[in-house]
Amino acid sequence: MNPIYPRLILVTMIGLLYANTLLNSFHFDDIPSILEKPWIRGLDKIHQFMNKDGLFQRPLVILSFNINYAISEFEVWSYHLFNIALHALATLLVYRLSRRVLSFVEDVSPQKGIAGLLFFAAMVFALHPLSTQSVTYISSRSSIMVTVFYLGALMLFFEGFKKWKQTGQKGWGYFIGSGICFLLGGFSKELIVTLPAMLFLFHFYFISRETPKVWVATYAKWIFLLAIPLLTFVGYKQFVAGGLLSASSAYLPSSTWLLTQTSVIPFEYFRKMLFPFNMNIDVNFPVLSDWLQPANWLGIVALGIFIFFWVRISTRVSETDEVGRRFVGFGMAWILLTLLPTSSFIPLLDVAVEHRTYLPMVGFVFCVAGGFSYVRSGEVFPATKLLNYCAVLILVFFSLGAMVRNADWKDEVTLWSDAKKKSPNQVRTYNNIGEAYDQLGKYDEAIIEFEGALKIDPNYFFGLNNLGNIYGKQRKLPQAIGYFEKALKQKPDYSPAYYNLARALHLTGKRQEAAESYRKAIKFNPYFEQAFYNLAYLAMELSLFDEAIENFKKFLVMQPNHSKAHFGAGNALMMKGHLDLALGEYRKSAELDPAFAFPYLNIANIQMQTKNIPAAIENFEKALSINPSLPAVHLSLGMVYHQFQRNTGKALEHLKESLRLDPSQQRAEPIRSLIQELENKQPT
Repeated sequence: MNPIYPRLILVTMIGLLYANTLLNSFHFDDIPSILEKPWIRGLDKIHQFMNKDGLFQRPLVILSFNINYAISEFEVWSYHLFNIALHALATLLVYRLSRRVLSFVEDVSPQKGIAGLLFFAAMVFALHPLSTQSVTYISSRSSIMVTVFYLGALMLFFEGFKKWKQTGQKGWGYFIGSGICFLLGGFSKELIVTLPAMLFLFHFYFISRETPKVWVATYAKWIFLLAIPLLTFVGYKQFVAGGLLSASSAYLPSSTWLLTQTSVIPFEYFRKMLFPFNMNIDVNFPVLSDWLQPANWLGIVALGIFIFFWVRISTRVSETDEVGRRFVGFGMAWILLTLLPTSSFIPLLDVAVEHRTYLPMVGFVFCVAGGFSYVRSGEVFPATKLLNYCAVLILVFFSLGAMVRNADWKDEVTLWSDAKKKSPNQVRTYNNIGEAYDQLGKYDEAIIEFEGALKIDPNYFFGLNNLGNIYGKQRKLPQAIGYFEKALKQKPDYSPAYYNLARALHLTGKRQEAAESYRKAIKFNPYFEQAFYNLAYLAMELSLFDEAIENFKKFLVMQPNHSKAHFGAGNALMMKGHLDLALGEYRKSAELDPAFAFPYLNIANIQMQTKNIPAAIENFEKALSINPSLPAVHLSLGMVYHQFQRNTGKALEHLKESLRLDPSQQRAEPIRSLIQELENKQPT
């Protein structure tokens, strides 16, 4: 078969499988990580996150969001297409790695048809339902990106190693390429830290022919040298970057985390690799804290059995299928090693998350290929045809499972409703369904969900804030303020609650208190765009024009194409007497939103102050061409024609239209008097 055909089939199957996700909405962490981050809005924003902390924030992931924004802004299709393409690339690399492995073990009991099993294994990786969270959940693309660089670094390193052994040339280009992939992987996700250890394992299983004891003795020097990048990276992250996994908000002690993970690995991750059903974005896995409780040792026993078989497989020699044995041993080692950073003693926010299994899935497919080869060799039982049927059924079931799971990710309501069914006691599922209903304007349904969350945890500050937000939208302001205050009592640095409290206080007329609450929202979230915007306009109401200008400027750094922010900045500058600067802001506002009439009105007012009457008339007319129903503009234009142009007909036309549009305006009587005066002067 032409070698391009299997690759085309893999890519095509992935495209068909994930085609139903291209219009799926943003979800969960996508909101703060993408929609609310100003530095992802185009390639010109790269410098905003490449500050002293930029290299600690998975900058390649952020850069990928910049690329997506440059392509489609916040239209979701390009973000999903990027993830799908990454998954296809990772699948092709898995397939290539498994085929390259054969070139290292071609002298070890080669098995007929092993290449077909490698294609099957790559299909398992491509279609496995457990990978759907990494592919469909945009914010989880870091798991795919690190896998791509991980596989690239591994293959390049051993291509260089093979060239060195075969020709005596060091193959520095391969080694440098491997190092670059290692670095880029570190800029994608911290899991790359296990790569040096994986290099040892790859050498032991596929290059070395020695026993473990002899191998360690022979390559002790290389083990030490290759450990240096690992130690350097760990030290850098731990002591310079604020912790190896500093992005996480841990709440469990390390001992509790470790005990819990001994059960998560076999009963959550291993189970879903073998039997991928009951996929869930919010896994409700019980936290285990008592090491003296025998019931909590089941995970340790299961892991012990797994490790026992791994050691047996790795140390004995198979007379019939040595290649399959090495594949299985390497796959089991890969799974354990790549789960180690997230499932050992470093606490993270969530006990179990499905996207943590994306890189370990590479080891799983090696186990699948090796296991099928081992069975088919006849050591267990000769059943080639039955095995082929089983392989086809597995791929069919995996494909159907993945497609069904992708449908759950259609929007926030479908996703979190599914999670609620599977984790009915998780407070977050109720809260997030409530937020989804809130976005749809279904406030009664949202209230039911938020109250459900608070029944589980009355002090859940997310739920308290969200419930207050709904009451605020229903203009039940006293209840809303009460809930915001309760939320802030539970979490005094919770910026959204300060923001919502400020809005409610503003609506009740407490403008000074509202301004102070906005300031606190900004204090605890220096990138809270809407808080800057609202505070700027509120400062205008309070005649705090310097503060208004400052906040408009900060907002416009994050959203430079916001027409109404430029308009507001122009108003504040005009009130300070900076007319030239105000004109610049008004013109920018009008340029960004040609359907916005008020910038032309204020430009005209400034031109009236500077006695540029023809230009003022032109801009008043532009405002009316956009919105003919502005009584203030008709009034101004009528007065200009009366006082400066001596055009009585035009003056009367606009003055009458101003009164028709707003008969009860403040200056209605003087306008009527002026109209009567002008009509009396009209020639009969």
